[in-house]
Amino acid sequence: MNLTSEQSYMGTYRDGRVQMEGSPDWTEGTRLAVTPLPPEAKVDIDGHVIIVGFGLAGRCVADLLDRAKLSYTIIEKNPVTVETQRALGRDIMEGDATDAGTLVEAGLNTAAILALTIPDEDAVLNATSLARRLRPEIYIIARTNYSSKGMKASQLGADDVIKAEQAVAIQFYDKLTRRIRHDPQTL
Repeated sequence: MNLTSEQSYMGTYRDGRVQMEGSPDWTEGTRLAVTPLPPEAKVDIDGHVIIVGFGLAGRCVADLLDRAKLSYTIIEKNPVTVETQRALGRDIMEGDATDAGTLVEAGLNTAAILALTIPDEDAVLNATSLARRLRPEIYIIARTNYSSKGMKASQLGADDVIKAEQAVAIQFYDKLTRRIRHDPQTL
């Protein structure tokens, strides 16, 4: 079976075996590629991270950074989200990442990574272009809905782009591949 999706499953390595957390829906003989995540991974990032947007994608990035013990600042437009997350102790500010002052206030001058997780493609493109001009060496990872906008984000300076339509296509492929493999009449 050739899995093309990049699904993640957690497990623990002990005594030469990987013990999975939960029960993945895999067919017998499924081949896996395992990427170890050491408990105290050595982080090779000089500077903090700026997360733009605190929806599902932004929260996922923040969780990863919390586990890696990396500092970050969140830029969020929703004042209720800002107030709630500030009360929880998060470093979050209300603002617009397409504004140079907001990016600088969030720490762009010393940040190592800019994670543009918002679903507003025009804002992502504008923030990418602005951040690349203000801080040419920063690593920019951007989110777009469509591949065409993803190509534009790359042209404007994004180092990596997450394209929602490609992620959806991979999920369809993965789910239907599992369904087809489980239906004996389709084999």
